[in-house]
Amino acid sequence: MKSVKIEAEASATGRKRKPRRLLILLLMVVLLLLSPFLIVQCISLTQEPLIYTAVQDTPPRPVALVFGAGLNRDGSPSWMLADRLDAAIALYRAGKVQSLLMTGDEVGSIEPTAMRDYALRQGIPRNAITLDMSGLRTYDSCYRALHTFNITRAILVTQGYHLPRALYTCKGLGLDVVGFKAGRDNYPNQNYYNNREFMATLLSWVEITITRPTPPPQQ
Repeated sequence: MKSVKIEAEASATGRKRKPRRLLILLLMVVLLLLSPFLIVQCISLTQEPLIYTAVQDTPPRPVALVFGAGLNRDGSPSWMLADRLDAAIALYRAGKVQSLLMTGDEVGSIEPTAMRDYALRQGIPRNAITLDMSGLRTYDSCYRALHTFNITRAILVTQGYHLPRALYTCKGLGLDVVGFKAGRDNYPNQNYYNNREFMATLLSWVEITITRPTPPPQQ
């Protein structure tokens, strides 16, 4: 009788454990599915205090790092890029920075050169502008700012949707940075940029926390 009772109790215990195991498994699946969103949200929230929208409130740094954002067919800066350049020029004129580092793709286009020419037309001295011809990605631009151009402190100039990733990446690589929000909140195809930024932020997290790639030398 004791043997039968023990077997019955063991069977009942096993039945109780199955729902618990299923619940744990379900929670693990939910966490796995939510983890990309949690990572992106955490990066966004932790970088938010470093983002400035008014020139007068922005802490000074030696350099403004201006990220490329594409050119029009005629070779002029895109709407988004022009806003970034105008913001960097405003910082320079206010004495918040002493120089501008224009970073973009000079191989597939003439982006940094077009950025420089735009700033020159606005009266920025040529000797206050440095070009990074191989800033193909945000990670590359941050890495090269530190390791190629010996920049350790900078104001990052880009749109609000891009700033959390840019700040996270540069800080993760060892730079002392703040961000200045350029332009507006919405541009044509903004949903596309937001969706792309989500995936790019996840990639940045992998690169900063795991892979730490070394970008190719300047072309």
